[in-house]
Amino acid sequence: MKSDDCYVVLLHDHPEFLEQCACLINKQWKRSLSARIQSLEKSYKDLPNSLLLIENINGNKKVIGHSRLSRVLEDPSGCWIGSVIIGDEKRNKGYGKYLMQKSEEYAKELHFSTVYLNTQDKQGFYEHLGYSYGKEVSCINFRMDDLLKNNFLNLQNKQKDHLRVSNVKQSENDFSKELANINISSPVPENGPPPPPPPPPPSPSDKNKKLTSTFNNLGQYWMEKRL
Repeated sequence: MKSDDCYVVLLHDHPEFLEQCACLINKQWKRSLSARIQSLEKSYKDLPNSLLLIENINGNKKVIGHSRLSRVLEDPSGCWIGSVIIGDEKRNKGYGKYLMQKSEEYAKELHFSTVYLNTQDKQGFYEHLGYSYGKEVSCINFRMDDLLKNNFLNLQNKQKDHLRVSNVKQSENDFSKELANINISSPVPENGPPPPPPPPPPSPSDKNKKLTSTFNNLGQYWMEKRL
């Protein structure tokens, strides 16, 4: 690999590579292209964000690699690296190692001290890069400003609900009068067959067995590295 032939950029700074990036990822993990683009459009500097490995040959720029960095729910000082992919024709040439190095450098720039990932079949590759087997963690795939916005909207809705309840109490006399004028022509019979009971919920043990079986089938290996 020649370093002067390729470089890494952040997707939120270079939206012109959005469709190329989506197509590259979809070759590995099939998904609706429009849904993939919509997800990638949420990239921004405070994470989640995508790093793109760009090959530049005679001014022809092509996305040949991708990784996505996200925050980790269980570890505020941890960063998740996921969706790591190198184009088929560029594999086994050092590009994957180069992209991971740049991803870790970016995580350090954002003041993260640990990086996490999971893999199904690339344990040896990540071990060679200094990763060891660790605990299972969850990545946060939404923008923090979206979370703040949703919290603000929820607060507004609660305030509206409180005001609505106050208005109802203020006009309960009028409401009572209207209720008294309602003519119930078909009273509900007091005696009748009871509704059938709902099916019993699955026991916790059954749920655990199903989750364990699903996890084993996926064959995921959780790995981490201190920066």
